Amino acid sequence: MKGKSKKTILFSMLLVVMIAVSYYLIGKQKPKPEVISELTEILPNGEMKVSIMEKVDEETMKWLDGKKADIQSLIAEQTGLKGEDVLVSATSESNIGDTKNQEIECSVVLRTESTFDDQIIQNVVDGIINVFKQDPVGATINKENIVITNNNNDVIH
Repeated sequence: MKGKSKKTILFSMLLVVMIAVSYYLIGKQKPKPEVISELTEILPNGEMKVSIMEKVDEETMKWLDGKKADIQSLIAEQTGLKGEDVLVSATSESNIGDTKNQEIECSVVLRTESTFDDQIIQNVVDGIINVFKQDPVGATINKENIVITNNNNDVIH
């Protein structure tokens, strides 16, 4: 009988320790995943320059997401592609509240192997610039900060 009592006590203690460890592990906060955006620029001399984009706030992300959707619709309309065939990435080096004259960089990938007439591409570029110019935030984008490629990685603009 004494052997069963010791086993019962040890089992009970083991069970209590397991429950305590489980509560500790469940209650421990898990680290939030962090996303870092990098921009790789190939310089004329062939060197690669990597710029790590600063973190932007949630308001800026929502604003950029809205602009990306506008650009996606504009490009789909101008090129005749479906909206899901246009991938748009727009980044800003600062938050909306930080500066009224923030500089935007935009990359577009068209899911097609086609190339387009120069006039269509010029209309797309002008449209992208107007999307940001018409916004009251006052963000700007230069033609040099817009890159458009297709599936073949051909740089269209």
